[in-house]
Amino acid sequence: MVLNELDWWLASQWEEFPTKHQYAVYKHKNGSEGRGAKFLSLRRYSKLKEVSCVRYADDFKIFTSSYQNAVKLFHATQNWLKDRLGLDISPEKSKVINLKEQYSEFLGFKLKVIPRGKYESGKTKYVVESHVKEKALTKIRSNLARLIHDIEFPKQGKHTEYDAISKYNSAVMGIHGYYNLATMVAADFRNIAFSVQKSLKARLKKRIKTAKEVKKKKIPCRTPPIIQERYGESKQMRYVGKHALAPIGYVQFKKPMHRKRIVNSYTPEGRAEIHKQLEKVDMFVLHYLMRNPIHSRSIEYNDNRLSLYSAQKGKCALTGRKMEIGDVYCHHRKPRHLGGNDKYQNLVLVCIEAHRLIHATNPDTIKKYMDLLELTPKQSKILKKFKESCLC
Repeated sequence: MVLNELDWWLASQWEEFPTKHQYAVYKHKNGSEGRGAKFLSLRRYSKLKEVSCVRYADDFKIFTSSYQNAVKLFHATQNWLKDRLGLDISPEKSKVINLKEQYSEFLGFKLKVIPRGKYESGKTKYVVESHVKEKALTKIRSNLARLIHDIEFPKQGKHTEYDAISKYNSAVMGIHGYYNLATMVAADFRNIAFSVQKSLKARLKKRIKTAKEVKKKKIPCRTPPIIQERYGESKQMRYVGKHALAPIGYVQFKKPMHRKRIVNSYTPEGRAEIHKQLEKVDMFVLHYLMRNPIHSRSIEYNDNRLSLYSAQKGKCALTGRKMEIGDVYCHHRKPRHLGGNDKYQNLVLVCIEAHRLIHATNPDTIKKYMDLLELTPKQSKILKKFKESCLC
């Protein structure tokens, strides 16, 4: 909040600098303003220092077009913070860096610009190359080693092997979700993947199976839909106790997409935009499920039924079709009479026809519902897994 003043001061030096002529302003897809005409004119006809700032809490980067401008802005910002806000900068962390020559670290990443072809004018074109910071990689290795230890020696009582595996998968997906913005994330995680696979093999030994072994021996393993969707095609997949482990090395760079400026919880327009994004889930059906719990089932079962409807976006886990009121069935992957429970991981929502097909044993009944649902080869594989779970 205090450094909000700094943002506006830096913006006043370039982005918000007043001009006599009113230049054309256009809107980007995310709602931000494009003021390229104004900036082009300022570059040509003024001696202003081009400056932009990116800030997260008290960690910020100031970018400019030349070394001389960078030095002047460095001292100007240092003096402004001291005189206006009474703040001192960190001498160890604060410095002027030429991004064409060395990396600059920011929020667990390190950034650099590298030449990538030329413009029609013959001028060299530069693009950003970003890596995961070495310190962050070391921390990731350490955390995964601890989580692998928990899988090797699961605690007694509530903390089972499955709970340890779930925590490991959550950690891997969280790491990927944050660091996949680095352009070189796949290369950075390659070495981690090698050490993690080595550690898993050394610690878990015969308990761990590769995807190839699982397929060859037809071992009935349970892979959560989110793990299957993100990592199902990876040869790095491993299985422990019939449960899938997300591979740390299977990650690709994800192009950063600008969030719409209008989205926020503090204005009517912002809240309306949030609700638009929620329209993928039929709120009428969700409210119906909330008001009409299945009384013969546990509270856990009914709560998970609602969570699954939102997570599956109201679609059948087998056919992928939207489910209407009266068509939503909460299926136990492992039946209760075979030891199954009402936990989230053991439940899945399917339409009524799909549920009948899963439990059908009569060839005529199976053919009837197969013809009715018109399953694709991929959906047929999912059906096979559901049927195998019911018989285990």
